[in-house]
Amino acid sequence: MDFSTANRGAFALLLVACAMGVSWMGGALAIPPLSATSSAQAASSQKEDVTPLPAGDPNRGMTLATESCAACHSLTPGVKDSVGPELAGVFGRKIGSLPDYPYSQALHSQNGTWDEAALNRWLRDPATFAPGTRMSFPGLPSAADRADIIAWLKDRS
Repeated sequence: MDFSTANRGAFALLLVACAMGVSWMGGALAIPPLSATSSAQAASSQKEDVTPLPAGDPNRGMTLATESCAACHSLTPGVKDSVGPELAGVFGRKIGSLPDYPYSQALHSQNGTWDEAALNRWLRDPATFAPGTRMSFPGLPSAADRADIIAWLKDRS
């Protein structure tokens, strides 16, 4: 078999397609629907939500929020919104309810309030929490980091 650069690339694509469940059916590609994969990922993500967060350190949370959030959010009460809504007083606020902020429909349509559980899911993966959100933040994989930021937000409310 000739493994020229072009053939190696085609072979790599074939391996990726097989890994994704793509099959060849009568001269056409059969691609599994994305929604099935997304639903499975969302369900698996929801299972992780039941794990309690460790106790958070609000002082460390302030540092993390300054590093991770302040580029897009105001952390000071009464300061005009930046790219994202003001975070002062967010703990206990109805999700997507800050007056005069143009939330995405994905976030605006969420029910509930920003409590520890909702903030934990949001900070871990905003796109899974509210599919279609405009927030481009990839999330914080560390439960300790999320707990610290949540403790800081809770102290400020």
